[in-house]
Amino acid sequence: MNKKMFLKSKFSDEIVEKILKQQDYLFKKMIAEQKALLTKNQYKEAKKRILDRISFFLSLRTYVDEKKALEYSKQYYYKKVRGAKKLMNILGSTQIGCKIFRKIFISGLKDDTLISEIKQNNKNELVFDIKKCLYKDLCDYYNCPKCSLLFCDGDWELFGSMKKLKFEREYTLGQGDLLCDFHFIRKK
Repeated sequence: MNKKMFLKSKFSDEIVEKILKQQDYLFKKMIAEQKALLTKNQYKEAKKRILDRISFFLSLRTYVDEKKALEYSKQYYYKKVRGAKKLMNILGSTQIGCKIFRKIFISGLKDDTLISEIKQNNKNELVFDIKKCLYKDLCDYYNCPKCSLLFCDGDWELFGSMKKLKFEREYTLGQGDLLCDFHFIRKK
């Protein structure tokens, strides 16, 4: 479902057009602003995965309260991650897939979009903490810290149903904690 169709299920045609126009304006403004502030890699990640969601959330917030804006943002964007979720389920369904999953995840922890500490990485578990995160930082920068829950809670959407890997987490930066703790534990 495209964004316009999704919004039409929630708002009048007039409001939908206003939301889309506002989001387009905010997104372009954010992209221009962040280009000078972020590294090349951070900018690429922000443009591809973060600023679109923040601008959508902020545009919704003009017409509904923060809680409803977060709910609608989750409904729309979680449908968009179904392909990635299928890939996670495939990787998380076999032992070799779990090994590939760990390698991919570890390589992602080495970029400059977050600060992380790997605590355990073996065939039985992958455990790491994220202490600083571009997703959370940009939500805070645009004065919408609750929007970071869109990303934090999305981890459950992606990783919560893998057959051979159990995803556990108690803390998130988005909930105001000092870190995000990630635990991927091999199921026997």
